[in-house]
Amino acid sequence: EILLEGVKRDPRDPHAWYNLGLLYKNTSDTQAAADAFRHVIEIDPNDADAWYFLGSVYAQAKQYPQAIEAFQHALKLNPLHASAEFGLSRAYQQSGDTEHAREHLKRFQYITQTKIGAPMSLAYGEQGQYSRAEESPVFVEKVPPAIKVQFVNTTDAAGLGTRPDSNPLQGAAPLPSEAPGACFLDYDGDGRLDLFLPKDKQNGVALYHNLGGGKFADVTREAGLDPGMRVVSCTAGDYDNDGATDLAVSTGGSIRLFHNEKGKFNDVTEAAGIRSDGLYLGLTFIDYDHDGDLDLFVTRTTGFAASKLPSPKTPPAPLRYSNLMLRNNGNGTFTDVTESIGLAGDTRSLAALGTDYNNDRAIDLVVTGETTTIFENPREGKFPARHPWSAPMPAPTAGVAVLDFNHDGWMDLAFTHEGAPGLTLWRNNHGKSFEPVTLPKTDWVRAFGVAAIDYDNDGWVDLAAVGETKAGKGEIRLFRILGPDGFKDVTTEVGLDKIQLKDPRSIITGDYDGDGATDLLITQNHDPAVLLRNEGGNKNNWLRISLKGLNDNKSGIGTKIEVFAGANRQKFEVYGSSGYLGQNSTEIIAGLGQAKQADVVRMLWPTGVLQDEIEIAANREQLFTEIDRRGSSCPTLFVWDGHHYELVADMLGAGVVGHWVGPGERNIPTSTEYVKV
Repeated sequence: EILLEGVKRDPRDPHAWYNLGLLYKNTSDTQAAADAFRHVIEIDPNDADAWYFLGSVYAQAKQYPQAIEAFQHALKLNPLHASAEFGLSRAYQQSGDTEHAREHLKRFQYITQTKIGAPMSLAYGEQGQYSRAEESPVFVEKVPPAIKVQFVNTTDAAGLGTRPDSNPLQGAAPLPSEAPGACFLDYDGDGRLDLFLPKDKQNGVALYHNLGGGKFADVTREAGLDPGMRVVSCTAGDYDNDGATDLAVSTGGSIRLFHNEKGKFNDVTEAAGIRSDGLYLGLTFIDYDHDGDLDLFVTRTTGFAASKLPSPKTPPAPLRYSNLMLRNNGNGTFTDVTESIGLAGDTRSLAALGTDYNNDRAIDLVVTGETTTIFENPREGKFPARHPWSAPMPAPTAGVAVLDFNHDGWMDLAFTHEGAPGLTLWRNNHGKSFEPVTLPKTDWVRAFGVAAIDYDNDGWVDLAAVGETKAGKGEIRLFRILGPDGFKDVTTEVGLDKIQLKDPRSIITGDYDGDGATDLLITQNHDPAVLLRNEGGNKNNWLRISLKGLNDNKSGIGTKIEVFAGANRQKFEVYGSSGYLGQNSTEIIAGLGQAKQADVVRMLWPTGVLQDEIEIAANREQLFTEIDRRGSSCPTLFVWDGHHYELVADMLGAGVVGHWVGPGERNIPTSTEYVKV
């Protein structure tokens, strides 16, 4: 009755018609269901799920020609719609067309087995965009009043000072002016954030073990790393899914991969088949093909190795290509697939970050440099290069951060630039375009690092960046989001105007002292890094979210997280790189404001599993392990024994993929199955 009243009040509401269709379908009223889904298609003819359910209803009514046509239309809109492929196979089989049935069954098996798509399930949110509850369009969420927060320089107190035995590389080329980056990671699995960062002016690096209590100890040599190693950038992730966080670095002229073996890093670059030539800058772990293994994407700024840089009198040779995608083969080795999937590029690239900008569940790549490009992930074939900027993009770009600053569920983009204005923010217009957003003015002539950070845990993600003025002064700026009223520069209010910087580069975020307030670390070109402790941000409530993949992608990189607390809805993603040449902690600090709990934490894992956790208490760390469930169309049967429900069996177990008949052959599955209770 409620849904009927809804379509009576607003006949153009696709949500009401869609859910009516699902209701009628589940009660076997196929005529009413088909009518409801046709209304959805009239309103939104490009919704593949509506076409799929229309086909399912026709098949339910044994109107197979109409079902075939509807399924084909769904696949035209979304060629990787696994449920539509299976439905089409069944419709052909029921029509007696065995040849086409087998063809589409094989296609269904390919989509699901390669994990580029998954069947729809009965879980909430998994039956199409219009099946989900709508937020009230008349409610305007307000940002709570500011609380007192101060950022304090704790570099020396934390034990991050310089060390005399840095053992710099003798005769090595200096770090590029764009470098260096740094990474927060938990290399020993003790639950505390460690640091991998440039050491000092001598181009050394250090791995700092977090001792707790805000203190770090240099364990570079003990962890098997060379303190004299020249490092430009880094990314951390479990590339072989053994449960330990591995490390990949760019030294400028090469890429090196370090496998974590119980807290000690072993250089496996050669064994992994990684070959590199050129001057490499940014790199990020990303599972671009959704096969459960982290791949490695690298940006390149010149075709010459660092040790063979041309003299100023020698014109540079043309780039073969500016990017490098190394596909993880799942056996400890990587293969260069750059050109075959269209990611080569032909201009200087600086940083890269993986995000699902168009909400199609495939992880896209945002690449900065002379041309700011979004490489859209098609799941199959080559990545088309998109430039969806509705206004001229100041070029070149350097760093990139992703945030849903306006809580609309679409990830927005912030860029730093190697020229004025230094920092820009772009609102995502439902994956179709990006529109510039006004920010408080700076007098920066260039900027590099940028980070999304809810510094006061009010439930709204703010924006921090580092840049340089015309006078050569290094600065950090913090812009607080005010909701519909835009942004306010709160740099002075939080004490960041007192922080002295010289040639600042990367800025990364993480709660290194475990108090629930997000801290900052800033690198500088040839000067020591600066650690800034957040004091006061935990006066508002918060939730620290850690993720662990079940079998695939155990780092959880690429997972999308939504946090609902009262009227506040936030969206996050887990990244293999952050901002500029570095990586934030992969833990998510979700500010809750005055809310005592997160009502719902929703995770969409890279495997396609949708997981909801409810009523999570505030002010704690919560580890979420991916549940052992793959999206499917198979129902499960429970019986009530008078006291509780007991699982009898899952239905259609062999029906989804069919059973083995002979070499290379499976039967055409049937949906009819009987279970004796």
